Amino acid sequence: MVVGWVNWQPFSFRNEQQQLRGLDVELLDAIFQRAGYQARFSEMPWARVLHELQFGTIQVGMSANMTAERQQYARFSHPYREEETVIVVRRQDAERWRGITTLDQLANTPDFNLGLLKGFDYGDTFRQLMTQPDMQPRLQMRLRLEQLLKMLQGGRIQGFILDPHGLQEWRNQGTLPDDLHILLRIELTPVHLMLSKESTTETHLQRINQAIDQLKQSPDYQQILDRYRFTPQHP
Repeated sequence: MVVGWVNWQPFSFRNEQQQLRGLDVELLDAIFQRAGYQARFSEMPWARVLHELQFGTIQVGMSANMTAERQQYARFSHPYREEETVIVVRRQDAERWRGITTLDQLANTPDFNLGLLKGFDYGDTFRQLMTQPDMQPRLQMRLRLEQLLKMLQGGRIQGFILDPHGLQEWRNQGTLPDDLHILLRIELTPVHLMLSKESTTETHLQRINQAIDQLKQSPDYQQILDRYRFTPQHP
């Protein structure tokens, strides 16, 4: 099966030897091994992964939240891990925004503009916030996390939303700004594999679901999770 992947540490990336590694890559390999499938990985932007799944030119996408729109063209596997969603602000602004302890309070703070990555889904709770008319002009979408970080440092947005694992690349390189602060933890969201309805069958899905269940009951599962566990620093 052709699996679309995005360069996104620590979930899927090439190491110094140009080998494909990452939490999602290792979990998918373990799932496919148990299901009797072989993956051929193809790198592309996330928006293209969704497009190719819709037309069946790739079979699988990783690290996906389930939405009604995506269910029109994709089958969703059992959850194979969870991801956390947080809002990050500059440490120097933490005191200013400390009164924001819920998304509703954020929505009622008109001078708080929020950055997010285009094409990403951040779970049910945040999806409801995005539908509020007052929030629309305050949401700034960009293709890369680097762009959001520059906008935050420049004061063009007051925070951005992500899974804190996504900051690991900078920490590994020693370039993670030390002025970032987690303002708000939103939710834990189950993460699925997406299978194209155009080029897979229910049988493929059943075999993959059985493999996910088997993997979760094996010691391999926790060992893979522990290898990539990331604890954000707190002030």
